[in-house]
Amino acid sequence: MKNYERYKSVSTADYDKKTFMFWLCRVPSDKKILPYISGLKNKKILDVGLGTGYYAKMLIKNNNVIGVDQNIHLCRLPIRLYQGDATQLSKIVKSEKFDVVFSTWMTEYLNPEQLSAFLSEAKKVLNENGTFISTFISNYCLGYAYIKLAKTLKNIDKYYYSKKQILELISQAGFKDIEIININSWLNIPWAYMVTAEKMVDVLAAI
Repeated sequence: MKNYERYKSVSTADYDKKTFMFWLCRVPSDKKILPYISGLKNKKILDVGLGTGYYAKMLIKNNNVIGVDQNIHLCRLPIRLYQGDATQLSKIVKSEKFDVVFSTWMTEYLNPEQLSAFLSEAKKVLNENGTFISTFISNYCLGYAYIKLAKTLKNIDKYYYSKKQILELISQAGFKDIEIININSWLNIPWAYMVTAEKMVDVLAAI
């Protein structure tokens, strides 16, 4: 994932510093994300792109959480970690399967081809009837501005997606019961989506 490698030289403390974007977007976003993940219990969860483990810290209270990240030095939680790319999950975890593939604020680093690969890999490592949960930056309002400013001010390539694109890509990857939930920033300004979906059973493989 291009530009994600810039965190290689960043410390956990520096990564966790509360920036303007944290207060503008992360805190309001948690009003939608935290109630949902608090309902996950007794699950084996693969947290992809977990960073320092902001959400994993909450998930491990009631679940078995395994992390994947290119920069595993950032996470100091007492969990098992795999170093690797989100587009190669099945190679990284091999035959291991999970009840939930969970990822937040990582898909913004994936172009459409990479996102398709990630979704396909997520399905491969999920158990039957497994759940996919992720966030996507919106192509609307503050989401659009956020992506454009990343390129203009820092020359960082990031990507936003419309609801239609998200629905098409997740459906094509083999998921059903897709729910796209609006996530607003401070003052209820639209900026992202939380998406949940269920793994579609491969009928031919099940026969």
